[in-house]
Amino acid sequence: MNYFCRIFISIVFFITLVSCGLPDITSITQEMNQPFITKVTPMDRKIVVEFQAQNNEPAFSGYNIYFGDSVNPRIYRVYSEQKTIPTIVTTRSTSLQTFTFTIEKNIYYTGSNVTEISLLQENDIRNGIPIYVWVSSYQITPQNESYYYYDNYVKMGTPRPEISNQTVSVNNNISLEAGNLAKLILNAADGKLYFSSPLISGETWSIQRVAGTSLYDVVVPPTEGYTTESLEVIANRLYLIKISRSSGNYYGKIFVRSVNSTSSSIVVDYCYQISADILSY
Repeated sequence: MNYFCRIFISIVFFITLVSCGLPDITSITQEMNQPFITKVTPMDRKIVVEFQAQNNEPAFSGYNIYFGDSVNPRIYRVYSEQKTIPTIVTTRSTSLQTFTFTIEKNIYYTGSNVTEISLLQENDIRNGIPIYVWVSSYQITPQNESYYYYDNYVKMGTPRPEISNQTVSVNNNISLEAGNLAKLILNAADGKLYFSSPLISGETWSIQRVAGTSLYDVVVPPTEGYTTESLEVIANRLYLIKISRSSGNYYGKIFVRSVNSTSSSIVVDYCYQISADILSY
C-alpha cells in the first residue's frame, strides 16, 4: 500500500469516528446509591422523614419521596413546591448527607385515583393510620431512579395527636382523645411530684423514664422496661407509658419541660398513639 492510500484510509477512519461521536456518559443507565431512612418522627397528622444518602453519579439531580401502605409504599409520589420532580433538588456529593422532609397537608402529590398533581388534604393523612415511606435517588437524564428495595429501606410512621406546652396541676389527669396517660400526684411523705396510674378499670398502666431533650427523642415504643410503680417527675426527662387493654397495648409519651414545686404544677408536652399495638409514636 502506497503512502497516499494510507493517508486516504486514515482520513476515512477519522471522518467515520467524528460522525459517530464519542459515547455520551449521561445516556448510560447505572445503579444509583440507595438512600437510607434513619428516622420517621410521627406528629399530629404528619410525619417527618429523615434519611442519609451519598450520590455522585452523572446527571444526579435529587431525591424522590414516596408513601403508601404496607403492601405498596409507592402508591403516592411527592412533588416539589414547583410541582416537579425530584421532590428534593440537590447536587452531587462525595460525602454522606442528611435530609429531612415532612409529609403533611398541602404538599403536592400524585398516585392512586389521582390523575393530576394535587394538594394533599388534611383528611388524607390521619392519626392512627400507619404511613409507609420509601426514598429514591433520581437522575434526570436519562430518567432513572435507584432500585426499589422493601427490606431495610421502607420505614413506617404513624401520626398521632399531641399537646404542647400544657400546664398540669396536682390531682389532674394528663389526657388525650384516646384516654388518660397519667395522673400527677403530690407525695405527702417527701413533698415531691409523681406520675401515677389514672386507675382506669380494665387497664394495666406502666411507665418508664429516659433521658431526653424533647418529645421526639424516642419514636419507637420499647416493649420492655416498664414499671407499675409511680415515678418522680423530673424536668427535662421523657416518660414512656404503656397501657394494656383487652383490645391491645397503647403507647404514649410525656416530656416534662419544667416543674414548679411551689404551685405543685408542671409544664409538659405529650402524645398518645390512638391505635392498638402500633410501635410508632
